[in-house]
Amino acid sequence: MKILHVCAIADTATTLLQPQLKYFLSHKLTVGVACSPGSAIEELEQNGFKVHPVQIDRKISLIPNLRSIYHLTKIIRQNQYDLVHVHTPIAAVLGRVAAKLAGVKRIVYTSHGLPFHDLSSPIQYRFYFAVEKLTALITDLIISQNYEDIATAKKLGMCPPEKICYLGNGIDIDRFKCDRLNPTHQFELRKSLGIPDTANFIIGTIGRLTRKKGSGYLIEAAAKLLPEFPNLHIVIIGAQLDSDPEPFQAELIDKIHTLGIQDRVTLTGDRRDIPEILGLLDIFTLPTFTHEGLPRSILEAMAMKLPVVATDIRGCREAVVHGKTGFIVPPKNSEKLAEALRSLLANPQLRQSYGEAGRRRVETEYDERFVFQRLMDFYQALGITFADQKLSEKSSLIN
Repeated sequence: MKILHVCAIADTATTLLQPQLKYFLSHKLTVGVACSPGSAIEELEQNGFKVHPVQIDRKISLIPNLRSIYHLTKIIRQNQYDLVHVHTPIAAVLGRVAAKLAGVKRIVYTSHGLPFHDLSSPIQYRFYFAVEKLTALITDLIISQNYEDIATAKKLGMCPPEKICYLGNGIDIDRFKCDRLNPTHQFELRKSLGIPDTANFIIGTIGRLTRKKGSGYLIEAAAKLLPEFPNLHIVIIGAQLDSDPEPFQAELIDKIHTLGIQDRVTLTGDRRDIPEILGLLDIFTLPTFTHEGLPRSILEAMAMKLPVVATDIRGCREAVVHGKTGFIVPPKNSEKLAEALRSLLANPQLRQSYGEAGRRRVETEYDERFVFQRLMDFYQALGITFADQKLSEKSSLIN
């Protein structure tokens, strides 16, 4: 059977979705990806996925959006997909409309954080809720990365309760494991990133260079901490995409230079050696204030036994247990962020205990294999059959 995943950019498919896509490819399904053209498409094709390049803007723009729906509808019809699975806010809306127009019988939506949230303006909240409620009418199943979105959707009547289920998020806990790190390689990596030998404490974050990921607040917090911890270094892992609607890299660099801490900050750009870079850190933080589902970066950091400081927003407060695996602080507040980081910097025993508790939490709650199994169950309930499932059914009939 054939499944098409729709997302705005190829990087979403390669970095966030690829483990589950590979899982279903291994179960003899045909797995396609429709996304905007980009360099990451080549990797997807090399790994056996059928890729359909189609421009999908990451903002509301009537003519380009209608053009995307037209091309997606054509792709779905020509390739006769049995199920269309959509991701990310704008692509999820366009993909569902296209799937409905193409006559697809099964439409699934993974909510990577509903676009209406605590920090939305009243107008934004009402608008995005209305869009989600309308598109839910043409969706067979909505699966959420966190429990809070499910409770919100049910409370507000966004869709029938039976239409929304918990998927969660997960990572490869064998790849993100401290025991795998090679000390010699780690020494060379630190050197290649320009982290000075005098840096006794390293705090890091992961995320695209957009304002909403909160790296600006981390820089402000670092400036507050440096007088007390002069050997502190900050590592910001991530790049600015050409398609980002709110480019932030130049503003971030200006802030770093204005505060005079350019020799205490490393911007790594886009990286794939995330476990190794996390292995250099003492503390991980995600000061985001946007709509998160359940941030994978937090799970990866906890798997690497790092204490985590995250903001009190949906998804983050579900992943981090305050006072056990890290701290939860108010969003958009560099002072409170600095206080939490200070507590961890000053207490190595606390860092260790939080880090170990985080690893245990990931192993029991956020192993990606749990996500794969849930998703397989959802697909089967919608009538998707797998090659090994057919063999099992045939064997039982013979016996």
